[in-house]
Amino acid sequence: MLLAITIALFGLLIYTHVLAPDVLYSDSAEFQTLAYTGGSTHPTGYPIYLVLARLVGFVPLNTLAWRISWFSALAAGFTLGGVYLITRHLTGRGGALLASLVLLMSYTFWSQSIIAEVYTPATAFIVVIILALQGWQAQPYKWRWLLFLVGFLLGVGPGVHLFLMLIVPSVFLFVLWGIVRGGPEERRHWPHLIRLIAGGITGVIVFFLLFAVMDARPTPTSFYATVLYPSRDAWGLQEADMDTVPERFWLSVSGYQWRDAMLPDDIEYSDVLSTFFDDYLPREYAQPAWLLAILGAAAVLFFHTRRFALIGSALIVAFVAGLVYHPGDKYIFYLPVYLLMAVFIGTGAGTIILWITRLIPLVVPRVIPSVILTLILAAVCTTPFINTRWKAVQVGRAIFITEDYVFPVIRLSEPRRAAECALLKVAESEALLVLDWRALYSIYYIAHVEQGRTGIAIREAIPHGTRVVTEHLRAEIADYLANGGAVYVNNDHAPLSQTYTLTRISGACTGYDLFRLSPRG
Repeated sequence: MLLAITIALFGLLIYTHVLAPDVLYSDSAEFQTLAYTGGSTHPTGYPIYLVLARLVGFVPLNTLAWRISWFSALAAGFTLGGVYLITRHLTGRGGALLASLVLLMSYTFWSQSIIAEVYTPATAFIVVIILALQGWQAQPYKWRWLLFLVGFLLGVGPGVHLFLMLIVPSVFLFVLWGIVRGGPEERRHWPHLIRLIAGGITGVIVFFLLFAVMDARPTPTSFYATVLYPSRDAWGLQEADMDTVPERFWLSVSGYQWRDAMLPDDIEYSDVLSTFFDDYLPREYAQPAWLLAILGAAAVLFFHTRRFALIGSALIVAFVAGLVYHPGDKYIFYLPVYLLMAVFIGTGAGTIILWITRLIPLVVPRVIPSVILTLILAAVCTTPFINTRWKAVQVGRAIFITEDYVFPVIRLSEPRRAAECALLKVAESEALLVLDWRALYSIYYIAHVEQGRTGIAIREAIPHGTRVVTEHLRAEIADYLANGGAVYVNNDHAPLSQTYTLTRISGACTGYDLFRLSPRG
């Protein structure tokens, strides 16, 4: 346990050192804003995440925005320690250390550990669930309450991320295996399953209640107020479809806005597979690590068959889900695959270490060849990445990360400059801004959290699933102007440019364009 804590603290130290220092763009800015203002985020609403992030937000360190990003680093460190413990149940210390090391250095896990996002908190939930199941398997009667905890975490899990739903079949398979074929404390003990289900029902209830609390907060920063309600006609929704909490809860949990990204008709899945193996996986793990993962999976299947049913089936389900879902940031949705793959990599390494050390005469203390072999395997698995990761640590920025939609690594202050520039151009205490998604919540964060300009309301101009400003949003803009309000846009969004005169606001600053709308004629 001490070594697991050390690993967790080491990961936290690394990620904190290169953490995003301030407000970000896009979804990350949304989380940084709503953690303080309250309100539901984009699907699935993430109320559990927001509550946990808000608790971290009370820690008196750095800026408010930094603290929400730091929550990701905390969860990442916890995940690394958990991966060590999971792998240690399957193999020796050397393999378990390697499992944590390869995950720490993997591209996607690193990139999501240093920004305000939901993914590393979700992986932390996953490792807790697996560890709880391992503990219950060891002493089913003594630790029977762990099944309630597992069910509860699965129930509230979608409030962190839907990743948690991917391991539900594997968890039930693991528990049913024990009831049907387990030892005397498990076999035919159906109350074990009842505890799991009871925990799940309790978790879902807590998830719903927290969603209702967040949804009830009268904040204009809510995703419903910003996107879903004003552009509802884009998805064939009426006001009556979202006028109750259960209806809004279902729209959020089911990802109504993003249904077109699941199993789209125009996808060639042979190309998706090629992209995964040719582009995605090589930047996560070196090819020797792939071989270790295969060996580790075989070892777990042979020596720990039931645990393979848990971890292996969860990996397969997560991989298939990643294949069929096609959002803009698709590469992130393979993160559960990389997490569970790290366990198999560590187990494969541990298997090799065990085999070789058994061949060495007893005159040599086995700890010495174990350490040497661990170092060799670590070097083989990390050589392609060690240079870029070390440079990131040296400069205090994750300069190897190429996606800058959320986190412009080379221009760390850009989101704040853009937001402050936009707000300098809005002289009114109350105004309606119709903007693109990327900087929308960066501006909301500066306006509502830092400057207290709560009269500023923002709408996403053209949300996912739309091509033009929708009829309902155009009607809201017309009403706002008719009542003497000021409306600004950041682009000539069709068909607004055909209906209104767009006057560029200049002189205050450069870095974010705004145009004021006025009726033609």
